[in-house]
Amino acid sequence: MSQQKFASNVVEKCLTFGTPEERQILVTEMLGTTDENEPLQVMMKDQFANYVVQKVLETCDDQQLELILNRIKVHLNALKKYTYGKNIVARVEKLVAAGGFH
Repeated sequence: MSQQKFASNVVEKCLTFGTPEERQILVTEMLGTTDENEPLQVMMKDQFANYVVQKVLETCDDQQLELILNRIKVHLNALKKYTYGKNIVARVEKLVAAGGFH
């Protein structure tokens, strides 16, 4: 749903106003069940879904943030080649600089 313009706005609102449990469900869904079939990879490069990933980075708890950052860092160099991936790279670098995440 995050790959459609208005649906991505709805998912962002769910992340902003949802309960921690609801956010956990969305994060789990984004991370997928295997590395090869990881929705997060597709979302980071997508015109609309990249905003959902950025919102997750803003709204998730520290444990989720560490998990997501670890998954994203693997793809950082590849993301720099994508127009929308660059937004994620900038956000991750900012978070790492501010929060001391490695």
